[in-house]
Amino acid sequence: MEPRSATADGSAFARFLRTLSAAALELAQELETAPLGQGQRSLDDAGLGSLQRQVAEAPGMDSDQGVSPRQITQYLERGDEPNVRGALERMRDRGVTELVPGPGPQRWRLTAAYRCDD
Repeated sequence: MEPRSATADGSAFARFLRTLSAAALELAQELETAPLGQGQRSLDDAGLGSLQRQVAEAPGMDSDQGVSPRQITQYLERGDEPNVRGALERMRDRGVTELVPGPGPQRWRLTAAYRCDD
């Protein structure tokens, strides 16, 4: 029996990874659209600090497309984008915000539990 080439093994592994990533993306989309056991959540109950609340209420945060930290900083007329990024990360740790998946500039949005169903 002749040994397989490294190219054939690499190609098979690449196909496996593509299949696995497609399945993971499909599962993530199903989880995001599944009905939530607790229903819609209110930002009032999230225990947000003042900057976090302002960030959560910025235009675009309640959309599927999300908004960049720079856009939030500009909307709030602040000069401290690192603090806005920190607020977004702390809110992510609490399940209030999430990074929008995909390539391109970083975009954030409220998690499905905090977005309105318009």
